[in-house]
Amino acid sequence: MVKSRRALFCCLLLLVLFVYTVPAQAAGTSIKLLIDGQAIQSDVAPVISNNRTMVPLRVISEGLGAQVAWDGTTRTVRVALADSEILLGIGKATALVDNQEYKLDAPPVIIGNRTMVPLRFIGEALGAQVHWNATTRTVSIVPARAEVRQVMLKPELGREVLVIKGSGRLEGTVTQTGNQVIVTMPEAELLMPEGELPLSGELVETVSVRPLAPGVAKGVVVTFELLEPTPFTVTGDIGELTVVLPYQVEKLAYEQITGGEVLKIDTTGQVPYTVQQLAAPDRLVLNLPGITAGSKLRDLTPNSLLNQAVRVQDSPTGISIIIEQSRTTKYRVTATSSGLEVYFSPQISGFDYQPVPGGARVKIQTTGPLSHHVTRLKNPDRLVLDFQDTLLVATESVIDVNDQVVTQVRAGQFAFDPDVTRLVVELKSYLSHRLLTGDSPGELILELTTSPVQGRYIGIDAGHGGSEPGSVSPSGLKEKDINLDIARRVEAGLRAAGAKTFMIRNGDTTIDFRDRPHIANKENVEILVSIHCNSFADASKRGTEVYYFKDGHGGQELAETLHRALVNSLGLPDRGLRTADYNIIRHTKMPASLVEVAYLSNPVEEKLLADPAFREKAAQAIVSGIMNYFRGR
Repeated sequence: MVKSRRALFCCLLLLVLFVYTVPAQAAGTSIKLLIDGQAIQSDVAPVISNNRTMVPLRVISEGLGAQVAWDGTTRTVRVALADSEILLGIGKATALVDNQEYKLDAPPVIIGNRTMVPLRFIGEALGAQVHWNATTRTVSIVPARAEVRQVMLKPELGREVLVIKGSGRLEGTVTQTGNQVIVTMPEAELLMPEGELPLSGELVETVSVRPLAPGVAKGVVVTFELLEPTPFTVTGDIGELTVVLPYQVEKLAYEQITGGEVLKIDTTGQVPYTVQQLAAPDRLVLNLPGITAGSKLRDLTPNSLLNQAVRVQDSPTGISIIIEQSRTTKYRVTATSSGLEVYFSPQISGFDYQPVPGGARVKIQTTGPLSHHVTRLKNPDRLVLDFQDTLLVATESVIDVNDQVVTQVRAGQFAFDPDVTRLVVELKSYLSHRLLTGDSPGELILELTTSPVQGRYIGIDAGHGGSEPGSVSPSGLKEKDINLDIARRVEAGLRAAGAKTFMIRNGDTTIDFRDRPHIANKENVEILVSIHCNSFADASKRGTEVYYFKDGHGGQELAETLHRALVNSLGLPDRGLRTADYNIIRHTKMPASLVEVAYLSNPVEEKLLADPAFREKAAQAIVSGIMNYFRGR
């Protein structure tokens, strides 16, 4: 039988559902019961049955700290200790002690709705000494002597617990000086190695144990250092002494992040919580039972359109964090090992439309930064803006515009969980867009740039072609092929910007240079750009040139914008803006310009002209120059 057991127990005895009555033989006066010198009163007194003293299990469990549970189905009683377990069956002559079978002097019985067990067995099984005084008819139960056998540090939800385990009644005094806490148990004996223990946590930095005095059997001192002063509670009983250190809320921080807002609650460990959404006034309350406020914790006034204040308030069970709301919104709480994070969904509360020179603006009123994705769709041509994790609370969802830029602006709650608000802008003329932060809090601006070539009719001439190859590079590159490739890229860029285009040639065909201006005149295009590559006997010559006819129909301004765009984009030597009387720019009735992109005869520029990426860059520069020419016209 194990006699040295830790015996701190929470007493719980369930009333049994069945009554099993046995004859009891009382020998004279009733039997007295003493536990640790204290007289114990019971509604069912101890009895002697078959020369064995039977006692009510509830009384022993309360006196010695055992936890008792009754199973009416199997008619068994389970006695739980901190580190062991006893199982007894009504009417059975054997018991299990830590799964080891033990023969009883008498089986447990039920008398007066109380489970009666052999006194000596249950007392010694709980680590106590049992004495019988026949003269005074007194049973004395003496708990095991106080011994310290183990010290543990356990993290639990909302707290850290220092547990001193052993046997007997572990009691003592607790003193605190700064970060140091000393537990002194003068009646306990130390039955574990002394010194510093390998224990630390979020609140406790070090733990050590030693005798109260060197060479003295009685007296144990447990010392632990805290990382910072922390309130605590101490409970001492049979077999166990516990020091409970509740976690603290150390700091509050409020951040606006892309896609929402977050309140960060920093704690010294993982904490329990409940959440309440309350009204009049609107507020979100986080209750943290058993948690305390750190000495440096302060209230917050966030810079937010959703929440106006965050306050910390004591509650009967711990503390509460109260978020005073300007407007309610969806939220979610995420628990971490070091606190809580409360995420608030952003909102779109309205939008309006404003035409501006060169485009338009859609002003979107939000509660903060939004996470978004923009897509351009066709049939009809429209921009679709999806705002992730965002709620739409606008009273107006459609604005009919029908001007030269936009047909309609509309918004809707496209999806829930996850929440997506969709804003759709139906376009008439579009070149590009960008999202800007407005001057007002929470204002987001969708800036639309219209295409200056929308509906314009533009002529493109790819120089040479067919039987006229133009210049040929040392490696065999033909100018006619490069000209046509760049011209087709220019056409694609202009069409994407809403222009109508006319290609003088769109294949490897021969067209007399004298006929080209007449073709353009007959087609009645608004401008004409002729694309060429240069060549010279001196292979060192290189760079970009742009030509116009000085007495032409406004060709100089067109040539100037093309020249600036090409030189700035390509970065080749600037060979200047020049005049010439080339047929293609002299005999046209509209503004016309001829560009010499680069020199095929120069080894460096020959390699560039052979590269499709460079040709695309040249085409984009020409498109940019054409757009700049039409801008404001």
